[in-house]
Amino acid sequence: MNVYFQEETYSKIKNLVAKREISRFINEAVEEKLQQRQLKQKEELRKKLIAGYQNRAKNKNLQETLRTYGEMSWEDLSNKLGKQEKKDDKLNR
Repeated sequence: MNVYFQEETYSKIKNLVAKREISRFINEAVEEKLQQRQLKQKEELRKKLIAGYQNRAKNKNLQETLRTYGEMSWEDLSNKLGKQEKKDDKLNR
């Protein structure tokens, strides 16, 4: 693989790193940058998840629906869904 640097950047690397160490130095620098970006992405995702959770927690209609379903047994829920599907089928005919 070939990578091209601006002359100024390459000169800085050559002045700081021994010739045989340049590849390792660049690889370590890239790995470090990748880790920083991955951490940033994880933090952004975490913030989005928190915001989404907070929005859902504020949604009173959703909370009431979830509370209703939480109080229903699986059998009740299955029966209700089955009845709704039959009703929908009749309407679509």
